[in-house]
Amino acid sequence: MEHTSDSFHVVEQLLPIALILLSAKIAGVLSLRIGMPSVFGELLVGLILGPAVLGWVHPTETIAVMAEIGVVLLMFMAGMETDTVAMRAVGKPAFLAAAGGVVFPLVGGTLAMLAFPEITWAQGVLIGAVLMATSVSISAQTLRELGQFRSREGNVIMGAAIIDDVLGVLIFAVVMNVITSSGKLGLTLLAMTLFFPVAWLVGDRLLPMLVRFEHRLPQRETALTILMALVLLYAWSAESLGSVAAITGAYVLGILATKHLDHKHIAHDGTAAVGYAFFIPIFFVNIGLQADAEGILKTPLLVVVLTVVAVVTKLFGGGLGAKLGGLGWRGSLMVGAGMVSRGEVALVLAGAALSAGAIDGTIFSALIVMTLVTTLLTPPLLRAVTPQMPVPTPQHDAGAEA
Repeated sequence: MEHTSDSFHVVEQLLPIALILLSAKIAGVLSLRIGMPSVFGELLVGLILGPAVLGWVHPTETIAVMAEIGVVLLMFMAGMETDTVAMRAVGKPAFLAAAGGVVFPLVGGTLAMLAFPEITWAQGVLIGAVLMATSVSISAQTLRELGQFRSREGNVIMGAAIIDDVLGVLIFAVVMNVITSSGKLGLTLLAMTLFFPVAWLVGDRLLPMLVRFEHRLPQRETALTILMALVLLYAWSAESLGSVAAITGAYVLGILATKHLDHKHIAHDGTAAVGYAFFIPIFFVNIGLQADAEGILKTPLLVVVLTVVAVVTKLFGGGLGAKLGGLGWRGSLMVGAGMVSRGEVALVLAGAALSAGAIDGTIFSALIVMTLVTTLLTPPLLRAVTPQMPVPTPQHDAGAEA
């Protein structure tokens, strides 16, 4: 009977997933037709289908796992499309944009939270650390659809977002260690320091081996299977062993894949087909599913203040840093807009803080709404500051994305 019950539970998830996939693709096409990136429609679908509006689909463990795979694949592909030479060329503006995207949200978020008597100083700093995060995946997808992924501004955004996430996780770990007195701060810092060089060296050895032995494999898809397993392994090791976001590990491997796999390799079209057909739409919709109407109505002032601070500090901090780094006003504004979204990294940090008892459900709900709003705002903001780009055509298939 237990086996039958478990099977029925799995079958129950099939209808919501089917609804998510169909709705996401329809919304994506409609978004493209009105001149917006498809990710905007996919995010909005999650909000409409989820508990905040219709309540037809609720967050589940199954959906969460598929969404996590989706963002990992998305970041692996973003890594494969990253022009490392161009990114090194924008090192100064990327670093300064990252610095602005760290300092302003951290300070602004902490000071803003002190206006609420129920929020302690330590919680204010913790919230400020969450605001430091930048959703690399949302920005990457939007830049790709606007044809700006390989532009100078696109490289600055990607570089700054990665730096922001690493620094955000680091400061978050420090504050969490102080609040919870876990005593693991030294180990966390050591793991973060060692992860990147070790991950690079290991991948730099494994990928050439895969290429050399690929012709001996019985099927071409076997190479893709091995590579997908390696992507998941890198994502797991980044978060479990390196104390950084799982998406960062996938991104690092994607950059290495660009170095060792040519553009005709099955990794490109194969990953895009698997990701965009199934897992990635689930990830974007799942962000919208996190919104809770009860949490929004319970703390409207906290939600509004947190969201405004989140948008302004990234827009101004990231944009100012890019300007000081040598970009023009339009390019700087584009960088600031591209760093507004908090996405999955903020969700992970907020969830960790809630699980550790560092924040309560009220603050967590406000952080979820802030994450959702900033994520929804990023595509139209980026679109608004790049008017010279043509309106995207409805081609969101795997082949078009790769």
